[in-house]
Amino acid sequence: MKGEKEICDVVDISKSIFGTSFTVEWLLDSLRKNDKVYQNLHGDRVVKDVTAYDVSGGKGFVSQVLRCTVTFVDSDTSAKEVYHTILKIPGMECLNEAKEKCDFDFDNYEKATNKDKYTFMTEIHKFECDFYKNLTTIIDVPCPKVFKTREWILKKQEGVIHMEDLTLRGKTLSFFENINLTQVKCIIRHLAHMHKNILSIDPEIWHGKYVKTQEALADCAQLFAPMEAPFLKKSKREGKSYMALRLKYLFLIN
Repeated sequence: MKGEKEICDVVDISKSIFGTSFTVEWLLDSLRKNDKVYQNLHGDRVVKDVTAYDVSGGKGFVSQVLRCTVTFVDSDTSAKEVYHTILKIPGMECLNEAKEKCDFDFDNYEKATNKDKYTFMTEIHKFECDFYKNLTTIIDVPCPKVFKTREWILKKQEGVIHMEDLTLRGKTLSFFENINLTQVKCIIRHLAHMHKNILSIDPEIWHGKYVKTQEALADCAQLFAPMEAPFLKKSKREGKSYMALRLKYLFLIN
């Protein structure tokens, strides 16, 4: 880029990030070109090191979520003197781990849909990339800032979504936490605003471009269907009322 200042980083820029195909050089290039907060706070600083660890704990949907920490040559011990960013890298590891812990068999899904599981997962990643690149500005609701995406091509390249770190600005609810009435109303307002924007935009923006995405929910239903009966048995909620509710909502996606 013309007029861009060359920065001689101390860190080995060829170093792999957490054993992936993404290097320190790739990450720093994305930060310096796409992340305005990084540009303003640390744009001309020399990087000393980049470390990363997996924060997903098996909860990332078919993805490994890496929290990367950038430290600088002139950093002190202050938390403000480092920078955190997120790499979300899709892969089968999370599902394979889940398969070992529950009544789940991806082979059943492949037989039911006649679709290769790896192909399905690459499609899911593409849907997510398209959402952040093309739709977030249209729906105009709170979303993580995404700086760069890369398509997942089987046997050729890993996919990735490089996004902002929300550790200090957001919260992930655990399975057994509830939200209060004020939070429910806030979510409803955002959903209503999102749907209003979707229904009022020019159809040329979306018509015919996301046909495969429409089939994704039905595919997911096929994927998780074999787990429903064992789950209900273990949760001791096999009663008629619960099954009727399940069938009611299953009808909507079939």
